[in-house]
Amino acid sequence: MKIEGSIPATGKLTTRVVRGQNSWSYFYVGLGFALSIEGTLVSMATPLAFPSNIATYLAVGAITIHLFLFNRWFQNKLISWKASYEGKAR
Repeated sequence: MKIEGSIPATGKLTTRVVRGQNSWSYFYVGLGFALSIEGTLVSMATPLAFPSNIATYLAVGAITIHLFLFNRWFQNKLISWKASYEGKAR
């Protein structure tokens, strides 16, 4: 049976998370630590000569920046680690 003027039920559900200032501060601090550690590791790699070490650092840094600022799965994982660590009874 078809009812005149009915709208077919074809909906799409999308979920979005709006991160607060505390979450973004946590991401930026983590990004700073990660980039400084990566910079130290790349500078300690002796086989990398002058142009190669900068190219390596730029490539690794770009991947890290993408993970921390744009990857939803990685951000959710960081927040869950933070929540589990802060919620642990001591």
